[in-house]
Amino acid sequence: MHFSIQQRFSIWAGIGLLSVVMMAAFVGLWQFDKIKQTLSSQSSEVTRSQVEDYLRVLASDTSVELSMPLQSAIHAIQASASAIEAVVNTNGNLDKRDLAIRMLEQTLADHPDFLATYVAFEPNAIDGADDLAKQTHGSDVTGRFMPYVTRDNNGFSVALLEGLENTSLDKNGIREGEYYLCSKESGESCVIDPYLYPVEDKQVLLTSLVAPIKQDGHFIGIAGVDISANFLQSVISDVDSGLYNGQGRTLLVSPRGIISGHSQDSDLIGQNLTVLETSISEKLKEVAQSGDTKIINSKERFIVLKPFHLPGNQQRWVAYLEVPEEIVMADVVKQQQFLEAAQNRFISTTTILGLFLSVIGVASIWLVARKSIRPLTEMTDLVASIAEGEGDLTQRLNISYRDETGKLSGLLNTFIKKLHNLVQQLLPVAGDVTSLSADGRKISVETSIQMLELESLIEDMVLAMTEMAASAEQIANNAERTSQLVQHANDAATIGTEVVQKKAESINRVSESVHQSKGALDELEKYSHDIVLTLSVIEEIAKETNNLALKVADEATTASNNKNGFSSAAEQIGMLAIQTQQATVDIHGKIIHMQQSNQEASSMLRLSGQHVAETVGLAQEAEAVLNDINQAIEEVTDMTLQIASATEQQNAVCEEVNHNLSEVARLVHQTSKGAQQLRAVGNELDQAASRLQTKLSLFKV
Repeated sequence: MHFSIQQRFSIWAGIGLLSVVMMAAFVGLWQFDKIKQTLSSQSSEVTRSQVEDYLRVLASDTSVELSMPLQSAIHAIQASASAIEAVVNTNGNLDKRDLAIRMLEQTLADHPDFLATYVAFEPNAIDGADDLAKQTHGSDVTGRFMPYVTRDNNGFSVALLEGLENTSLDKNGIREGEYYLCSKESGESCVIDPYLYPVEDKQVLLTSLVAPIKQDGHFIGIAGVDISANFLQSVISDVDSGLYNGQGRTLLVSPRGIISGHSQDSDLIGQNLTVLETSISEKLKEVAQSGDTKIINSKERFIVLKPFHLPGNQQRWVAYLEVPEEIVMADVVKQQQFLEAAQNRFISTTTILGLFLSVIGVASIWLVARKSIRPLTEMTDLVASIAEGEGDLTQRLNISYRDETGKLSGLLNTFIKKLHNLVQQLLPVAGDVTSLSADGRKISVETSIQMLELESLIEDMVLAMTEMAASAEQIANNAERTSQLVQHANDAATIGTEVVQKKAESINRVSESVHQSKGALDELEKYSHDIVLTLSVIEEIAKETNNLALKVADEATTASNNKNGFSSAAEQIGMLAIQTQQATVDIHGKIIHMQQSNQEASSMLRLSGQHVAETVGLAQEAEAVLNDINQAIEEVTDMTLQIASATEQQNAVCEEVNHNLSEVARLVHQTSKGAQQLRAVGNELDQAASRLQTKLSLFKV
């Protein structure tokens, strides 16, 4: 999809304008949201602070309102305790017990809100006459004075207190005799935690306020009053009704953790803190111990814990006020809703206004763009008339603007004028180009023919060089083969020389062995000669022995014919001599034979030594001849290697020449193709010149 300049300019300008408007709207929206968040945060903080201050003041007022009745009661009972203490300290003949009862009745009459008044003394502490007052008015069986004065239809009735010193714990962990033991142990006034007590068949929440009675600084008893704790619940209910129209919660917790008032669940009154949430009970205990007011904002609720105590008593009561956060922050939520509605209105208004302004801006830009591109439209029409019309280069633009479009119109007029002049100059050039194209085509034809002839000659030279290279390669191969054969012959001659040398060495060893054998035979011949001489001596000895034996035999024969034994011995000696002589002769013959054999062997060994010497000489001559052959082979090998090297160099030269001729042939072929291409280019140039002539003729100059 193609757009005109006017359309593109209008579209992009519209997009830019819309982006600016939307960005301004976005910035305004962001700033509005930031202001809204700031106002909401500040409103929340201010509201929280105001609520905390309000709850803190309300808790203080509540604590004062709750403590005033208790303070009034404690002051009254403290006054009664002081009066009774004065009675006890009186030394007159007064009936102290009756006077004390009348004082209690008067106190009860003066305070209609009191349910009962009472005193309790240590044994024999009031008048020292407990033994005399056993089971009298206001005394028990031991005479201990402990009257409990209440109202009845006839005025007042007096009963006895019970469990004065009972330490057993009730369900809330408070001793049964706490109302007596507290002041006795602490020596101060005490407010006993509220407890449920049946009065006229109803469970009434009571609390006892007691003050110690002392004599010379020592505890001797108490004076107390019971009051209904319903006024505590009444105060709690009044405070809760004024706390955001009763949408909160108010509690009163005694010093020992007994719920004395509850605005929402009266059934919890008189019970221990354990019936509440663990977190709340823990916070109440912490505040009672620390004595500091604590404000808690958790689990979407505001909680104020206000501890307070009565004058003369350090035990702390805790007022608990709770308000849901959604009720406290209702105005803040309304403010946030108002701001969100205002923000939505701002977004809608800004969007509509932005779109409206964008439409107006785009329309204005469209008109401005249309007027601005009018000169461009005229230029486009002029160029189109030149390009698509008759090519009239005599046309010109009328310049009516002095801005960039006016400059562009002037430059376009200048360009058309120069183009007009150029076309006028190119018209005669077209004919010259045609003539030059024809000459170039003729030259390219001649060059192509010459290149073809040169290419044929070069192919013949390449073929001749290829054959010469093949011959040189064959010579090189034959020379290499001859060198290999000569090398084999040289190796064989070397092996023959080594064999002849080994044979000559073996013959020399044989010659040495023959020579040694000759020496041994000579020694043997010498020893044989010595043996022959020895045997000659033995033979002579044998002969002499034989002769001696014969002589002995003759002498024996002649001496006596009766001596046969001697004759026999002589015969035996003779026989032995004969045998010895025969053996000696035999040995002599054999030795002579051995000498003859040794002489023959010696002769043969001398002859063999001569033959061996001749063989050694021949072997040495063969070795010399083989050495000469080996040297000649080495010379032939060197010459063959030189021939092969020269042949290889010639082959390399032939290959290089062949490569160069091939390259020349390739260049000639390329030149021939170039000439053909040049001829084709000449044809195309001729055609282009014709077309140029035709096109230039279209322009009107």
